[in-house]
Amino acid sequence: MKAREVIRTIQRAGGKQIRQVGSHRRFCVEYTKADGVTGTVFTTVPDHGGDIPIGTLASIEKALEPALGKGWLRG
Repeated sequence: MKAREVIRTIQRAGGKQIRQVGSHRRFCVEYTKADGVTGTVFTTVPDHGGDIPIGTLASIEKALEPALGKGWLRG
């Protein structure tokens, strides 16, 4: 999966880019659970050419699971 696809998916889910250093973009997603607990989760997406390695994709997906739910990246 390309970085642009991951970035687009995060942004469509309500994520905001908070900074960029070189080719790495940092995103945050704020959420509120049904019981009223709020939180913010963060992740970094490498914006290099080519596909993002599978392990890196898994790490990005796991980092945002509390806000976006399990399996959010795979659709």
